[in-house]
Amino acid sequence: MATYRILYWQEVPSQIRAEDENGDVSLPLPQKFMVRIDALAAERGLEGADDYLAQWRWSEEEQREGSAQDVAQAICRELEALADW
Repeated sequence: MATYRILYWQEVPSQIRAEDENGDVSLPLPQKFMVRIDALAAERGLEGADDYLAQWRWSEEEQREGSAQDVAQAICRELEALADW
């Protein structure tokens, strides 16, 4: 069993952090997610450092069967499949 959290910039995910009894795994999402974040920040006028940084948040911690690595990779694939932009 692993616990995980997702780092979001507003509604766009950017990173997955998972943990199990063997340690932590941090997995950044593919570059297209950062491109989307940057485009939305510009579109929404949040280019100033303070405004931009204030938009980051971690999701609530959740649990899922599997190792931290397997869980992080599975969630990454799921988030990629949902990215319809």
